[in-house]
Amino acid sequence: MMICLPNGTVIHHINANYFLDITSMKPEEVESSIFSFSTNFEDPSTATYLQFLKEGLQRAKRFLQT
Repeated sequence: MMICLPNGTVIHHINANYFLDITSMKPEEVESSIFSFSTNFEDPSTATYLQFLKEGLQRAKRFLQT
């Protein structure tokens, strides 16, 4: 998965195999930082994807500031 700017600049990416591996694990088996941000989601896929999007938005800020 990738987050890109309209000009094609890749802001953030995650390998699909890594995403599938990380979401198949139990939260207690993974670094706590991956799941700690969102107690509203019990589904590891949703929590990991949301974290991916949040990180992408944080990284995009430096490109979008004028």
